[in-house]
Amino acid sequence: MAPQFPSIQSFFQVKSSPSSKEHQPPSSSPSATPAGDGFSTEEVDAVLHPTIDSSWTPTQEYEEQEIGELDAGPRCVTFIGRVVNLYDQATPSKAPKAAKGCIKLIVADNTGALTVRLWYANMDYKLHLGQLISVWTPHLSYGENGTLAPSSAPLFTSIFPERDRNCHFKSHENSDEGVQCKKPIGYKKGQPLPGLMTLQNFIDGGYDVADGKILVCVKSIGARTKVENKRGTTERINIGLFDDTAEATLTLWGSTTASAVPWRPSHTVLLITNPGWRIDRRAWISVTANTHVDVDPLITDAIWLRSFAQRLTKRDHVNPPFPDGVFDTEAAESSQVRILYRLADIDEFARAAPKEKFMGFLSIIIMDLHIVTNFKRNMLMCTECCGVPLYANAVTAKCKQCEKYQPLRINPRILGTLADETGALAQGKVLFSDAAWEQLLGRSAFQLVSSSAEVLRYLEQRLLFLRVSLCFGWSLYEEGGEEVGRLCVWGVRV
Repeated sequence: MAPQFPSIQSFFQVKSSPSSKEHQPPSSSPSATPAGDGFSTEEVDAVLHPTIDSSWTPTQEYEEQEIGELDAGPRCVTFIGRVVNLYDQATPSKAPKAAKGCIKLIVADNTGALTVRLWYANMDYKLHLGQLISVWTPHLSYGENGTLAPSSAPLFTSIFPERDRNCHFKSHENSDEGVQCKKPIGYKKGQPLPGLMTLQNFIDGGYDVADGKILVCVKSIGARTKVENKRGTTERINIGLFDDTAEATLTLWGSTTASAVPWRPSHTVLLITNPGWRIDRRAWISVTANTHVDVDPLITDAIWLRSFAQRLTKRDHVNPPFPDGVFDTEAAESSQVRILYRLADIDEFARAAPKEKFMGFLSIIIMDLHIVTNFKRNMLMCTECCGVPLYANAVTAKCKQCEKYQPLRINPRILGTLADETGALAQGKVLFSDAAWEQLLGRSAFQLVSSSAEVLRYLEQRLLFLRVSLCFGWSLYEEGGEEVGRLCVWGVRV
């Protein structure tokens, strides 16, 4: 029998099938790229996640100007300002180099406002109200009939930094110290801001005033919610606002909701110009195309409103001590020039120059008294020790925390509303010295607590609706830096 020679297949190594799972090489991840497709992992990632070159070197000379000095025409200019309005409008397109959307910005500085139409393709611009930005552009134009730019900022520029190397956009995050471009348009120090009104005046009909402005403080920040509408799903957030007259709710939509992230309740102050409004049981404020929102403007009214909001968050001392040594009472008593103020004058001076202190006289009427009521409640005298209020119809009382006897002063809430022809003072908001209390009541603190109910009722009826002159002083802070912020009465003339 002839010998059998090996077949040709025996000279080659047997390879397993690629579909065989037991011989398949291990993969680092389920979505690993199959071997042999001709592309490396770095090349695939470069296509799916392209890097954006944000570096920019100007090829021309750009003239730096303020927004109020700009004019329409082809000219390379650069300006800096803060975002007072923004709206993100998506424009989906299948073209590879087309813009995916446009952000309409209203940028304002101390001199004027301008509209910036910022187009983007892959760049993610994280913008918010009050942000400081710089713009380089080779042209400026005027919008017609409000189609390209709102009537509040008709001058506009349209830039596409990712495609056009002659324009550039930069947001200042780390270099913003919070003082640049913070003054509203038309503001002059020492003069009232044109069109500024209280929130209550706005609700009562001030919304019909052209270029009306309201100055409000943030009270609360709600949660972001998603709302379904005809255009799809959008985000919404409600911001509680207030001033010293009323409260309202500001509603932010879409990309504007990110502006509320750095805001702080009872601290952030907003100056809203031309707000949208809807008033039913509650006042609803919104941001329209012509609305400007200045965040923490550098004006005296904003400083006063912030201090007012912060005082509301603090628990007041039941009977603050009279600030001795702050006012020169002897010089005011012997002065040949004595100024008679009204409550409206005091309010105006305190707002215009909050850090200045002044002294004068005030003629007021005692509208109501609560001497007998506090006597029956054993609360004629009071003080505070270890953070706990102490009340008694005695000149001293024992603290329940430290078990020490503390001297008591007359309860300021025995006086009700004090009013003149221009305003009123709330109950318990005036600081009286011990001498002023004795001059008003005609007796010392010991004689007051030693009197009977009939004597106190007679005293209350005698002082009710009586016009008296108060020798007062106003100061926001003491010499040591502690806050006063109240009318301090050091003398009473009946």
